[in-house]
Amino acid sequence: MTALPAAQELALLRQQHEALLRAIAHDLPAPLRHIQSFAPLLVESVQALAAAAPHAQEAAADALEFAQFMQQGAQRMGQMVQALAELSRASRATLTPQAVDAVALCRQLLPTLLQQYPQAGIDLPSQPAWLQADSRALTQVLQQLLANACKFSAPAPLLRVQAEPLAAGRWRLSVQDNGVGFDPAQAGQLFRPFARLHRESQFPGLGCGLALVQVLAMRHGAQAGITAQPGGGCRVSLDWPGADA
Repeated sequence: MTALPAAQELALLRQQHEALLRAIAHDLPAPLRHIQSFAPLLVESVQALAAAAPHAQEAAADALEFAQFMQQGAQRMGQMVQALAELSRASRATLTPQAVDAVALCRQLLPTLLQQYPQAGIDLPSQPAWLQADSRALTQVLQQLLANACKFSAPAPLLRVQAEPLAAGRWRLSVQDNGVGFDPAQAGQLFRPFARLHRESQFPGLGCGLALVQVLAMRHGAQAGITAQPGGGCRVSLDWPGADA
């Protein structure tokens, strides 16, 4: 068998990856909806049986707990499928790159962000940073980065957004927070779907935000990176192709 050229093999792997994401997003929701539909009915049935048979209260309580666990698991799985569907859409969506001021986009996102985190302090650059990007996609990227930084720095987030020009007409855009940070050795995990370094009870979420950032950055020829220290905050940076204003 003749080996495929490296570029062709990479393209094939990407097609297979996208096909898998599409299959998950399209085919899994149907059986999952059955579980989500019947789980509440099961809970109601167990409650009715418990009321009708007082001598079976203990068994009914156990059955009710199991049914509720099933409900919660199905709800969580539904959220995960939706997140994979979003990744699939991001990997296939038509992009229209143009000159976009990333600093202006950040400024537009502030009112919504401050509604959720009213104690947040967010420092933005005074000068524009013109990137070559699809406006909608870049908005998604910045929204994820700012929201993530606030979430992991609550209750009083302090964020600093920086933009610096690099060689070859590129820009480095970074978001630094004052949050919990993490072990730098674990940084490579965080751009994978469902990557989590903290318990759900501490920081709710699925762990797909940075995976979405990575997908959209790569589609623009950009690179995403992350550095942190335990208790010393986190810095996410994007090396992005620039554009003329």
